[in-house]
Amino acid sequence: MSRSKATKATKLKARKIFGYHMILDLYGCDPKALDSMSVCFNYLNGLADLLKVHKQSAPLVVYTDPIKYPDKAGISGWLPIVESGFSIHTLTPTRFASIDIYSCKKYDPKKVRDFTTKIFKPTDIEEKHFLRGEKYIHPGR
Repeated sequence: MSRSKATKATKLKARKIFGYHMILDLYGCDPKALDSMSVCFNYLNGLADLLKVHKQSAPLVVYTDPIKYPDKAGISGWLPIVESGFSIHTLTPTRFASIDIYSCKKYDPKKVRDFTTKIFKPTDIEEKHFLRGEKYIHPGR
């Protein structure tokens, strides 16, 4: 086999999914959980522990002013991880939460769903899954 064909074959073998992205939209959640800075902080921290990923910092969690933004009242939070990141946005008045879990480390979606359901107690969940970087070629592999 020629050198260029061997290099091309090696690159094709090195191709692997870059990441896994799970999106959860939660309806009818526990409003006390949605409106709690500590619950949302602990959720993001606990999710990192559950998935055994590497936190780059503590979660950043902020509260949206319900007087100034009544239709957006709730919590927004983000946790950067070496493997990518997690985010949550809650809307307390409508008992809704939107969560993104993105990691280049493969994880069990059922564990994430069960963990999330236990904390926020939604009456309904929409769940979507995406493969990210399907054409990504990992260097050195």
